[in-house]
Amino acid sequence: MTKQIQSIPQLLIKHTLLWTVFGYCYQSAISLLVKMAIDTQSEYPLITALIYGVGFNVLAAHLITKYDKHWPVIGSVFIGCIGLLVVPFLLLGESGLLTMPLLVGILFSLPLCSYIVGLIKLKLSKN
Repeated sequence: MTKQIQSIPQLLIKHTLLWTVFGYCYQSAISLLVKMAIDTQSEYPLITALIYGVGFNVLAAHLITKYDKHWPVIGSVFIGCIGLLVVPFLLLGESGLLTMPLLVGILFSLPLCSYIVGLIKLKLSKN
């Protein structure tokens, strides 16, 4: 059986659709993490939510790099923007967005985690 070669536009459409679905799921998980951080009743719920978010981004980065062999870092930027900006804004309006420090921290940590996890996987595959 021969492997079907996909053109760049086909790959881009396929990945964009998959990233959009994953972005919606990502939004659901992040909003649950924020609620969990608030429920801990810690002295610093914003820092707790950021730590939870970065931990979750490591797991999300593993999945992104596992299933996206072409553009995992670009995909993580797209997923983060869809999940943290577009979906909450469309569902709840401006009040659905996270606070700016939390939004920036989680949004920038996803591509960073994807890049680092990708490097780790590349190094492990060479050994």
